Amino acid sequence: MTAEDLIERSSGRPATLTGWLRGFSDHELIALLRRRPDLALPAPVDLAALASRAGVRSSVSRALDSLDAFTLRTLEVVVCLGAGASVDTTASWFSLDHADAVAAALTRLRDWLLIWGGDEQLRPVGAVREVLGSYPAGLGRSIFDLFSAVNDIALAPLLRRLGLPPATQPRSGNAAATAILERLDTLLAECGDGERAILDRLAAGPPIGALRNAFAPSLSDANGPARSLVERGLLAPIDTTTVELPREVALALREHPAGPVRPTPPEIAVAERGAPVIDGGGATQVLETVRLVELLLNELARDAPAQLRAGGLGVRDLRRLSRALQVTEAVTAMLVEITYEAGLLSSSTTVDASYLPTTDFDGWLRQATAQRWVQLAGAWLAMTRLPGLVGARDDRDKTIAALSSDVERHSAPTLRVQLLALLAELPPGLAPRSDAEVLARLAWRAPRRASANRAVAEAMLAEAATLGLTGYGAITGYTRALLHGAETGAARAEANAADTLTAALPEPVQEFLLQPDLTAVVPGPPTAELQGELGLAADLESTGGASVYRIGPGSLRRALDAGRTGSDLQQFFTSHSRTPVPQALQYLINDVATQHGRLRAGAATSYLRCDDEALLDRVLAEPALVPLGLQRIAPTVVLTGSGIAVVLERLRAAGFAPAAESADGAIVNLAADTPRVPGRQHSRISRVRASVLADTQLSEVVARLRASERLAAAVTNSTNRVSQQIPGVTSASILELLRTAVRQERTIAIGYVDDTGTPSQRVLTPISLGGGMVRGHEPSDGRLRSYPLQRITTVSLLADE
Repeated sequence: MTAEDLIERSSGRPATLTGWLRGFSDHELIALLRRRPDLALPAPVDLAALASRAGVRSSVSRALDSLDAFTLRTLEVVVCLGAGASVDTTASWFSLDHADAVAAALTRLRDWLLIWGGDEQLRPVGAVREVLGSYPAGLGRSIFDLFSAVNDIALAPLLRRLGLPPATQPRSGNAAATAILERLDTLLAECGDGERAILDRLAAGPPIGALRNAFAPSLSDANGPARSLVERGLLAPIDTTTVELPREVALALREHPAGPVRPTPPEIAVAERGAPVIDGGGATQVLETVRLVELLLNELARDAPAQLRAGGLGVRDLRRLSRALQVTEAVTAMLVEITYEAGLLSSSTTVDASYLPTTDFDGWLRQATAQRWVQLAGAWLAMTRLPGLVGARDDRDKTIAALSSDVERHSAPTLRVQLLALLAELPPGLAPRSDAEVLARLAWRAPRRASANRAVAEAMLAEAATLGLTGYGAITGYTRALLHGAETGAARAEANAADTLTAALPEPVQEFLLQPDLTAVVPGPPTAELQGELGLAADLESTGGASVYRIGPGSLRRALDAGRTGSDLQQFFTSHSRTPVPQALQYLINDVATQHGRLRAGAATSYLRCDDEALLDRVLAEPALVPLGLQRIAPTVVLTGSGIAVVLERLRAAGFAPAAESADGAIVNLAADTPRVPGRQHSRISRVRASVLADTQLSEVVARLRASERLAAAVTNSTNRVSQQIPGVTSASILELLRTAVRQERTIAIGYVDDTGTPSQRVLTPISLGGGMVRGHEPSDGRLRSYPLQRITTVSLLADE
């Protein structure tokens, strides 16, 4: 029996965290493991292991991340009070109006096992002090600790000012601290506005400030307010460039010792928008996002950028893609990261790796708009990457590249869900008036995570608006469905979100309006078929509620290159236009179609074939085509060593209209076989969910803990106990005790180490011993078990009940 057990038995109060946990009911233990699932994975051997795990730094840090600002400040006050912490003294640090909120916060801290003990003796667990940092509640160290660390030379001027005789440390430091506290009210009253501003700022926390030559005055700041505060002893120098505000001074300056902290989250001013308007605003961005992703991946297929040696996408390639999409580099980086996370983009496995669309992209194109967007939005929610960091400078002052490891942040999914959850708390139809109020509430709701990530959270709100997750700053109805799946893992979350989005999207149209200026206006989102055909024959000029496409010779040649004929184009425009086809467009189609294909290129490496010898004469005479090394081998045939793609590109740049042909002379579309790389695993929104164990699993863990406690008590009262003297070597005493248990049919408790090295206690009624194994029945369920002797560390012969 340990000393702590004796104290518990004599006083009736638990002296250890393990003893405190013994007082928990099964329901309370299950609730604890549900709040902190990391304590149950893997299952603890006994309550002592559970208590030890609850105080581990990583586990405490995760638990603190779940606390709001008021509960976190209450915990900091308990840490500041130390051994004198009680419910009443903790509440005395806050306003009288906050007494109920303090009691509720202490209850929550006990529920999360961050503090334990009775109302008169509250104690933080394990690494709470370490995780909270050096300045809990924004308070510095005691004035006695600070001045006892200042050297005698630096302390001498202060002693003379206070009228104290010189002495050596620590007597001089303690004397100075005592004198300052006795005159504290007078010293504070003598402070000017500049000095008081510094004190108030440091009293709010953190209590650290910068001051050059803190131990000795310099000519530049000899009469400055910070220097004056050091000379009066209201600030303590802790090194040559840093000063600290003593805790006692800060407490005298604060209205309440705990500082200005509110027990409720700040309100968010809202404006009435209406759910249909919010969903409509988000749906517009959804259509734009899907269009940009398709354009981005097609551009990457046309001109695949190389992967940097260190991984990632080069700055020049990002700028090129941004120009092609006609959006900012920040939006381009976001789309690149999302498509990569969604499995639509990946790098090739060749020596000179490049980024290309995956085979999944083709399947994505065949889906409905709502389903496409849900896949992209789910990837954004789940990805552990922050696109907002692209273009910033890292610790080595190097630019952070898209798709590089420098944008990895494992806290990103949780922060995104928290942000959207805040917006989801607002009633449908109401939109926040500003993002600043949303961020302020986030800072109260998750202060540890939000304090260092305000810029990241602000970028996430902008990304959500760009993607269409929000409309006019409010969460949309279809995003609520998606968020529900991210938080709870609902099986149909993505399908529900797609159904809700489909209802919010305008009906796709299959018609457009041709204008005399050779533009086509699509009055709504086009169908996939219309968008594909019109995208071949015209160039997109503007998007929005209505898209505008411009038809020109280049766009018509692109359609002809894809295998369309002049009559096909005439039929397409006639059948899909609500307005008559302008005569100018008919002439343009006939002219381009007549010129197209007169000059033919094929792979020989490449060749040019043309029945018009004069046209070939013009090609050979063109200066811009000299680098191709064209050689005429017949009146109508020219050969070149360049690839066919290069030949076509150079000829078109020189003003010709060539077409590619197959071996049998048929026109082929070289872009039809666009390059792809194998698909890769992509994120699902279920990744966002925290680890949640089923109640049945938690009940089983608690049952094992209870069994371990009963077993420990039984082992303590056992009639005999032996253990291995040499690890892995079964001693004769263990074998003899096992034989005795078999002969007498006695129940034993064995210490056992499994394959992973995890120790545990097992109860067994042995029936046989041989072959390096002991076999028997477990009294709890009667099942036959076998244990290797080399894994048994202890054997205890339990007393008969």
